Amino acid sequence: MKFLSLISTGLIFISLGKANNNIDIDDVNLASKLIAGISVDVENSISSKEDWKKHQGAMSKAWERYKKSNLLPMLEWSGEYVSEDQEKHKDIRYPFSGPDILHALHMFPDAENFILCGLEPVGQAPKSEILRSENSAQALAEIRTILEESLRFSFFKTLDMRAELTDAVYKGTLPIMCLFLSGSGYEIKNIERLELNKDGTIINLGSKNINSDAVRIQAKDQNGKIINILYFKTNIANGLIKKSGFLQYLENIPKGLSYVKAASYLMHKNYFSEIRNHLLYHSKVIIQDDSGIPLRHFDQDQWQMSLFGNYKKPIDLFKEHYQEDLRQSYEFRSTKLSFGTGYKWRKGQSNLMLAKRMKNGQPSTVIAANKKPEPKKEKSDLEEPEVFKSLDFRLKLVAKSIIDKKTTNENKSAFIMNKYLVVSINNGGSKSFLGKTINVVRVGLLNGKLMREKQIGSIFSVKLSPLNEYPSLLNWTIKNDLPPTPKEEIIYIPSQS
Repeated sequence: MKFLSLISTGLIFISLGKANNNIDIDDVNLASKLIAGISVDVENSISSKEDWKKHQGAMSKAWERYKKSNLLPMLEWSGEYVSEDQEKHKDIRYPFSGPDILHALHMFPDAENFILCGLEPVGQAPKSEILRSENSAQALAEIRTILEESLRFSFFKTLDMRAELTDAVYKGTLPIMCLFLSGSGYEIKNIERLELNKDGTIINLGSKNINSDAVRIQAKDQNGKIINILYFKTNIANGLIKKSGFLQYLENIPKGLSYVKAASYLMHKNYFSEIRNHLLYHSKVIIQDDSGIPLRHFDQDQWQMSLFGNYKKPIDLFKEHYQEDLRQSYEFRSTKLSFGTGYKWRKGQSNLMLAKRMKNGQPSTVIAANKKPEPKKEKSDLEEPEVFKSLDFRLKLVAKSIIDKKTTNENKSAFIMNKYLVVSINNGGSKSFLGKTINVVRVGLLNGKLMREKQIGSIFSVKLSPLNEYPSLLNWTIKNDLPPTPKEEIIYIPSQS
């Protein structure tokens, strides 16, 4: 991605007759709107030029198309699934983000503080004088390139961005963030240079045209709400994240919401375990695609996972990070995703996971969110109780409940409710069950002792009978963490029990 740069970094240190060479916020807003393709009446010297008119036409189409296909559906999705959490938690951790404040604004419209980071330099605030110079056409063409790529794929290609931000006319991440803010209807109120100390504290260097590895942008939306965007140029690999003070800084921020997208599967690797563990401990909600934290790292006693979209496998570049347990979970059940995101950016191919920390240590299982009931089917042998007297199946565990402390304290013995996929039929049983899911209870607590559990994805053979065939067991507590079903389902129990 290519971005415009200031004519010369040497200009930063030339006073030009001024006591302080501060960032001109009015000019930043002017330049940001113009490079976003937004007409500004007071600046006819730029907006009347043919290269800017061409730029405005292309940018207007790009914005309109992407808002309709991605940003507005993302906003609606957030309103349905995340709005309540945003009311309670105003801080957004967005590691591996680069300058992508655009998607964070639409995923978390009620947040107040956005913490972004990447390996790309901060650069300088955009200036309108570039658009009056002979470099105007090149600068605008670079802007179109960066916007087209980021809107098409919904992420920045890290290696490309690092190289292009160095060579462009507008250098660094700061012009990109200003562009996205203006394009999203925000007015930039202030830009402050920051310095991060090794103990996690921050020094405010003021609103001057100087170089730094951290910056804070204050902006106001059309309703007058103020937000803060903080971007840190920092390496968050193990060791380096502590050495820089960035981990200590994150630990001082209240627990809240975290966002991970197109993160190169770095948290699948051991040398990014420190940022991974931080997010798991300091997040109330994590929204991510499969390139974020692997499913196996979410403790089922602490997290409830809701799955959206589709997951088959990563793109070929990251094929070694395939997650079989995640594929099986998606195969069991997921909810449609109305927009594209991440490396598989096309609508219908993307995946998104919503992980919410459970209150009071309540356990969770991998489930779908608010899945609509399936249309009523014609009555079949599945609905005839007399067919279910004795079943001999090969099953795969696809979702399970967990005995928690409350259940243990209140019961001497208890069942847990699990859901299984019928893989095959043994001994010539009814083939109508094949490929369907059934609910089965098993003993999870016996005389105060927790029983050993199987892992999701386990496959085994078992004989089953309806639970109501055992009257003496009907008064046992059943610990059920599974999502509700649209109709009453028969509950089975292993006959061997």
